[in-house]
Amino acid sequence: MPSYKPLASLAGPLYGKDPWPLRFFGHSFAAACFNTMACSLIYSGHQFGTRRRNRDGELCDKPSGPVPFENWRDDWSGSYSIIPVDGREFPGPVEIEWTSMDGTSHSLSINLDEIFKDRLILHRVTRDEVKESWLDTLSIQPEVPSILVEVNDRTVTVFMRALIATNEYVPEGAMGRFRNDLISAWTHTY
Repeated sequence: MPSYKPLASLAGPLYGKDPWPLRFFGHSFAAACFNTMACSLIYSGHQFGTRRRNRDGELCDKPSGPVPFENWRDDWSGSYSIIPVDGREFPGPVEIEWTSMDGTSHSLSINLDEIFKDRLILHRVTRDEVKESWLDTLSIQPEVPSILVEVNDRTVTVFMRALIATNEYVPEGAMGRFRNDLISAWTHTY
């Protein structure tokens, strides 16, 4: 099994580096499709979306439904872990093929390596709000954010979510002394 260790050039206090800004070295991934006639996302050799093989082994596309409820993203996180191999955090692009509700076919290759080229964790927490003891642990146990891709009719959005320990209780969040904000990193409507 590959070792899960941050690059010394980017890591925090144990490597003599300031852990701020927050960086990541591995990630989890998930994808969701809504309001499509068909939707297929392939990342790191895994299929996401509504495309499935039937009993005869043939690929079958199914429509995706509407967004299930207004705040569905509140608990959305990555379910598939991506471990860096040979210093590469991203195993390749996210390949997406989908048909929007108007019947138009689309094809897209998303280069996550380019979107997250600086390996910065996207968040809404200032350095003063972050718990120092948590920052000190990042070179031993780096934060692993979720990278999430949503296809909704003609719009594709890439999000990031990461758990950040804070000094203060966050009244609007159910996480107590943690923030887990969903941040849009890239979006495009076709």
